[in-house]
Amino acid sequence: MSKEAYMQSVIDMMETYQQAFAEETILLVMDLEKVVGFSPTPSIKVKIPVGTPRSALANSVSDQALSSGKVCYEERGPEAFGIAYVATATPLRYNGELIGVLSSVTVNEKFEMIRNSSESLAASVEEMTATSNHLASGFSSIHGEMDQLSAKSASILQDITAIQSIIEVVQELADTSNLLGLNASIEAAHAGQYGRGFAVVADEIRKMANQSKDASKTIRTQLNEMQSRLNEINSYVETVKQDMAHHAESVRELDSAFEHIAVTANELMDRFGAGKRS
Repeated sequence: MSKEAYMQSVIDMMETYQQAFAEETILLVMDLEKVVGFSPTPSIKVKIPVGTPRSALANSVSDQALSSGKVCYEERGPEAFGIAYVATATPLRYNGELIGVLSSVTVNEKFEMIRNSSESLAASVEEMTATSNHLASGFSSIHGEMDQLSAKSASILQDITAIQSIIEVVQELADTSNLLGLNASIEAAHAGQYGRGFAVVADEIRKMANQSKDASKTIRTQLNEMQSRLNEINSYVETVKQDMAHHAESVRELDSAFEHIAVTANELMDRFGAGKRS
């Protein structure tokens, strides 16, 4: 087969080659000087007539492949022709000699859609990550405030315990005073009319002792109620702290999931050429 026959066979197979692409694809065949074959597609509004000189396609992938003798690749967004596309130029050789290039321009709408979705996903994940970090910070702050509340409650409980100890002393003094008052009343009765004044004082002492005892009981009851409520508060605080810890762990897991999604989105952008768009 001659060089010319080989080139013609490539031109004759262009429509067959087009069917091998999953997306609509333009095929272009050039020799070293001009376009010698062109097979269009409806979606890409590009017409390159046979005979178009190489100079008219300067800096295209076809021109680059002819200059370098290597496969050249280019991806562009919809700016040029209203549709995203991928262009690939493959050198044609005959017995090792570079004689031309076969170029394809493939519609890239699905890739473009995936890339745009990936970029949008990455941006959304970034916002969600910031929100989850804010939540985690809030949980940490609330947990610290709960710790302070627990410490203050524990301090109050210690004060209540100290007051209860004092009340016990007061009750003991009241019991002792009451007993002394009773003994004084007995002695006053034995003294007859000489002990009447002393009997009045003894009665007052007993009254004061009983009043002190009653007041101590009332205070003790109130303190016991306060202690019970503080214990309930402490129990509630501990429950809230545990819930906050669970929520914080969930946020950390969510943040980890966001990070994984972000990595996947970035991989998709890299895979579909986010950095190759011109």
